[in-house]
Amino acid sequence: MAVANPLRVELGQRLRAYRERACLRTQQVETDPVLRWHVGKVSRVELGQRVPTIAETHRLAELYGVKGDELTALVDLASRARKRARMPHVPDWAQSFVLLEQAAHEIDYHDAELIPAVLQAPGYARDLLGQSTTEDLDQRVADRLTRGQVLTGQGAPRVRVVLGEAALHRLPADHRAAAEQLEHLLEAGTWPTVEVRVLPFSLGLHPMVGVGFTVLRVRDPEVHRVYIDGATTATYLHEPAEIAVYQTRFERLWTMACAPDESATIVSGRIRQLG
Repeated sequence: MAVANPLRVELGQRLRAYRERACLRTQQVETDPVLRWHVGKVSRVELGQRVPTIAETHRLAELYGVKGDELTALVDLASRARKRARMPHVPDWAQSFVLLEQAAHEIDYHDAELIPAVLQAPGYARDLLGQSTTEDLDQRVADRLTRGQVLTGQGAPRVRVVLGEAALHRLPADHRAAAEQLEHLLEAGTWPTVEVRVLPFSLGLHPMVGVGFTVLRVRDPEVHRVYIDGATTATYLHEPAEIAVYQTRFERLWTMACAPDESATIVSGRIRQLG
């Protein structure tokens, strides 16, 4: 299921909260002599279906009594919500996932064999993306690496990653590229908002064998999603009951996986095997 741009939804929710705090009805805003909005536009803005211009955002802030740091944050959010976030080399069905990664404040990744895109090193990304086509490969690799910047930028989400030990073996044939990926994984585990755990082979079967998925939580609970990737399409789960099932399964995997220090030891051992 496709989702609205999460930043637009967040902006709309914030504007609605400010309007209600100011005790203004939608009709009062729409008939403002400066805005001169048509009937229903306030509702569409607050639902994330329309994005006000920066000038309109300033006027709304004035009407709602939003000042200081709140005003600065509101204008910044409006500016980001207006930008086209589409990556040309990301499949249509994954565009919403990329938007959610950028907007989420908490992300849980689980995969048995694949390193998540946001944690991929250049050589790994090039080898993986090149398996499907070499067209525009340099740009596609650059786009993939850009996605990883969300983990180190301002307001980085809290990220938990559970990887099957097989992911430490399903690597580029080139040993330098393979080691580069594992070293990057070790480094990411030291970042303040990222924690990586490994499900060892010795664990045997577990509840989500063969099922890779991502749970993304945006500050607005209406935009929480579970994302399940596929070769030609993707599944987006949005019902609270469905999300709860995957969240519960992830929490179980999280407790079954090795602790961060032990996981780092497993990764380091694999690097030594590569020579």
